[in-house]
Amino acid sequence: MKTASGLLLGERYRLVRQIAVGGMGEVWEGYDDALARPVAVKVLRSEFAGDRGFLERFRTEARNSASLSHPNIAQLFDYGEQEGSGFLIMELVVGEPLSDLLEREPVLPTRRLLPILAQTARALHAAHLAGVVHRDVKPGNILLGRGGRVKITDFGVSLARNQVTMTATGMVMGTAQYLSPEQAVGKPATPLSDLYSLGIIAYEALVGHRPFTGPTAVDIAVAHVNNAVPPLPASVDKPLAALVLRLLSKEPTARPASGEELAQLLDKLVPRTPPSGIPVLISKLQRTPDTFATASTSTSAPVDAPAGPPPSYPPRRTRRTEEPTGRAAARRASTTTGVRLGRTGRLSWPLLALVLLLIGLLGAALATRITNADGPAQDRTQLVASVAHYPRADARDGMITDNGSTAFAANPASTEAKDA
Repeated sequence: MKTASGLLLGERYRLVRQIAVGGMGEVWEGYDDALARPVAVKVLRSEFAGDRGFLERFRTEARNSASLSHPNIAQLFDYGEQEGSGFLIMELVVGEPLSDLLEREPVLPTRRLLPILAQTARALHAAHLAGVVHRDVKPGNILLGRGGRVKITDFGVSLARNQVTMTATGMVMGTAQYLSPEQAVGKPATPLSDLYSLGIIAYEALVGHRPFTGPTAVDIAVAHVNNAVPPLPASVDKPLAALVLRLLSKEPTARPASGEELAQLLDKLVPRTPPSGIPVLISKLQRTPDTFATASTSTSAPVDAPAGPPPSYPPRRTRRTEEPTGRAAARRASTTTGVRLGRTGRLSWPLLALVLLLIGLLGAALATRITNADGPAQDRTQLVASVAHYPRADARDGMITDNGSTAFAANPASTEAKDA
């Protein structure tokens, strides 16, 4: 079957554009017409179409991938065959393979690399628990998605538990640059073989090149078996360098016992890395200054005096030398309203007004009693209210009195007399 853009597979999956070409298949970005979503489509290469051996490997990859479910493993959706060729429908990971990143940045910062390794280790552990050994762990099969999420893919040469062997005795499966020593000598691959391959990736990302090279794949495989691992640069942290060398041990039992154990060891090397292996960036917390802990000696310290050690938190509270402002001033004003009465405290204005009012009433009552006790005075003028004679012309200042006429006659003060 010849692949091309627009080709319809299984009457629902349409090829859009080619993403990559592998040793056994082509990877395309596709579209699922039934579910209206983008997918990744892996199609057996046209030169292998009709070959029952390659077609059986495609079926094995589909079965092994379908048995895996993990956040760090690319999910398999469907499998089909058409015109003597097979195709896999998988989760489309938006991102790039680790191989592209290493080509652009040969040496990765530790803070960026360790979460990638930890997530890959957990994905491999999930596959190993399901009885599947990847056998081809390399940067091209580690996809870096959005948000730092890792997805491993391509179980094309994977080996499942109780799977019928499809390779001849002594036949090597995998990529020579990342091949474990036991695989290089023709022994069966184990979960610890996948961890060795992950150690090669770690070495490459820390140093900028692989530990073993050679002109041919056979030379590289022999170097994995016989040559010692070159030491890592001094710039690499010693605990991390020791862990990488442990992963690259020739003896499988000297490596970490499982992918989960490896992931936990990697997590301890990077602070604040959650179990998922995705780094979390936490901004530095800004502590609000304590306005109540102003040092009393700060105003008298010389400008050029050397700074002493920072105070422990919380600092000792001392008496403030400045007047409070803002809410502190408002609280202080609200508690100081009133009149200070010596050491007994403060007296509020409403209470003071009530006391003064009571004193005034008592004083008025006392004055009335004193005045009435002496009786009426002998020369007191008696006021008589008479409506018929009000106002009387002979009353001084218009006051109504009984003796008004006599007083007026004795002391005339009219205007006529003043004018005359």
